[in-house]
Amino acid sequence: MIQIDTEFFLPVLPRPHRKVNFILVGAGGTGGYLAEDVCRLIVQLQQNEKKANLTIIDGDNVEPKNIARQNYQPSEISFPKAQCLATRCSAKYGVEVTAISDWFSPNHVENYKWNTLTIIIGCVDNAAARAEIHSCLKYNSPRDEQADLFWLDCGNSSLSGQVILGTHADFNIVSASNNPDKPAFWKHLPSPALVHPELLIPKPEELSSNNLSCAEIQILNHQTLFINRMTSAIASQYLLELTLIGKISKFVSYFNLIPMSCRSI
Repeated sequence: MIQIDTEFFLPVLPRPHRKVNFILVGAGGTGGYLAEDVCRLIVQLQQNEKKANLTIIDGDNVEPKNIARQNYQPSEISFPKAQCLATRCSAKYGVEVTAISDWFSPNHVENYKWNTLTIIIGCVDNAAARAEIHSCLKYNSPRDEQADLFWLDCGNSSLSGQVILGTHADFNIVSASNNPDKPAFWKHLPSPALVHPELLIPKPEELSSNNLSCAEIQILNHQTLFINRMTSAIASQYLLELTLIGKISKFVSYFNLIPMSCRSI
């Protein structure tokens, strides 16, 4: 595990860009709510003369047990989650939303697009999907340049969770700032899987022999009714600061609903 403690804050600055590609991986409990928040952010980015679009990737269909906990309606049962969200969000906010009713792979990410910032938003609940996202960071921008590919990982259990922002699978703290001797800002961040390696370790219920759906895994983990909306709210603020403001001074946030606390590094 990488442990980084500092006595002062330095902002993380992405590479200058005029377009933002949001790739939302997972349209379940957190992703279903976060899709609408991303669309609201896209509207604001467009008003600031930036181009932005959203791609939603999920291979599941809406099930009856999703209705209470996730952002779906009874009329959408049996339809693909990605398509339901994309159609509804595009109509509601008037923005470009693409649906991919399949499981994520690195082929869904186009690297080194000129003048473009790409943010993969991971709202998945299994190690295999996180490993696919982590592998994308192996091909990020060179160490002497600011990152143009970010992974925002969103995870939660019953009453607590974390949001982690990262850029590089081969993170090197010496070359991560603009000047190692007198740094003014960070160019790179460690991949979420370097900060918390256990994100890539499958839980017993994720093993293929169990053959459980995402909804069934959520039931096993006893998620409370509103934990996903809390996760979405914190992740949305990360996205706003990174894209609309253009800098962010945190890369990990831990929260708990019992004391209603949130601590960021």
